[in-house]
Amino acid sequence: MASNDKDIQNAASNMIERYGANALKEVDLRILELESRNQLEALQLWRAIRESVELLMDTPTDGAKH
Repeated sequence: MASNDKDIQNAASNMIERYGANALKEVDLRILELESRNQLEALQLWRAIRESVELLMDTPTDGAKH
């Protein structure tokens, strides 16, 4: 299940659009579920999505970093 950076960013954006401020919590729930099922390939993807969600949520709309 190889994914490129654009796919990961799109997934992260979708999570933020859907869950807003709770996006990281929702991603973490998916990560925990994948860990419990030992689904390593999907787990790797969701960890990358989590990183992207963190970056997107930390970036102000004007593009400047805090």
